[in-house]
Order: sequence, then C-alpha cells, then structure tokens
Amino acid sequence: MELRRQNGYASATASADPTAIKRFDRPEQLLVFDSGRLEVITVAGRTIGKGSYAPGWRWSRCAVPSATREPTETLGVVLSGQARVQTQAGKEVALTQGDFFHTVVANGHDEWVVGQRPCEILYLSGVEGLIRQLHGAA
Repeated sequence: MELRRQNGYASATASADPTAIKRFDRPEQLLVFDSGRLEVITVAGRTIGKGSYAPGWRWSRCAVPSATREPTETLGVVLSGQARVQTQAGKEVALTQGDFFHTVVANGHDEWVVGQRPCEILYLSGVEGLIRQLHGAA
C-alpha cells in the first residue's frame, strides 16, 4: 500500500487497504466562539471533533437556544483539563482527563470549564448536532 498526501492529508492509493490520515491541526471545518473552538474532521465517513475550551468557557454562552432544535447525543473523552455538565434535569456531573462520557445536549443543558486550565474534549459522535447548536453563534 502506498500513502499519498493530498491537501495536507495522507490517503492510500490501493483500494484493498484504504487508509486515510487526518489531523486536527488542519481541520476540514473550524468553528470559533466565545472562549472556545471546535475543529472537525471526517475519517471513514465519521465526523469527529475536538473542542478546545479556555477557563471561563460556558456552553450556555455560545450555543444558540431553539425550541425546535433536536437534542444532540454526544459521545466523547476528556483529553485534558476538567469540566462540569449540568443536565436538563439539573444533575451535575464532573468530567476529568480520561473520562469517557455520553450526554444529551439540549435546551437546559450546560457545560463549563472547571479551574484555570483549558479543557480539550474529543467528540467521537454527535459532532453534527453540536455544529447545528453552535450555528450562528460563531
């Protein structure tokens, strides 16, 4: 198998072993908002995102509230830093480095960085919904 770089990405030329290599330092889509950013890449048809949030960042300040927007289920892992999540029901959960999580992002949901260190989260699913909820806020 031979890897070739196209547009900054490596891709395989042999169809028997398709391989793609992508990096967040060259995202396909970038959303920048108050104290944060979401870098998006697509690998093997799956959209993956990396959220980088500064101390003081809060989801409720950057998401566009909408009664018609569908809730978004996200699956992710905290790469660094700490955050707290408040569910629609008001329950609070701490997220720390190495924690994998599944949550529903909807009106009434909030999330924020805890402490003075930035927080990075790798979103394995639900990225398209996060983009829709951030649309217009960037």
